[in-house]
Amino acid sequence: MHAHTQHTAPHSVSHPGYLVKIAAAIDELNQQHHAALAMSHRTDAQRAARAARLALNSARMAAWWGVLSGYLAHDPQMHRLHLRAAVIAEADEKSNARFWREAAADWQARAEHRPTSDAAGALSNWHELGVTA
Repeated sequence: MHAHTQHTAPHSVSHPGYLVKIAAAIDELNQQHHAALAMSHRTDAQRAARAARLALNSARMAAWWGVLSGYLAHDPQMHRLHLRAAVIAEADEKSNARFWREAAADWQARAEHRPTSDAAGALSNWHELGVTA
């Protein structure tokens, strides 16, 4: 007969305090991101406000990924792959923040009946600029 072995849940792993704090901040920012996505965006002014909020949220997210990168770079217990992932996440969020800042500026310009930038919306308001294809 085989001895009956009881499987128990593994003991909870103790994470460094910085990981717990950063994970909580990123979780909160993810919730704020979804709340921003749910904002009304029927008018140009609403779209501008929504994009500005998304830009700020992405910038904050990038900052937290940067904080994590700093800790990981000096933590000998962490594999370098974790640092690489954090650096990539920081760069992605910086790019997202830039996109949303530009979108917010373009939507604000449209709300104020000004020409938009080439980056995000010039094609959508050619008629306002008197340009024809």
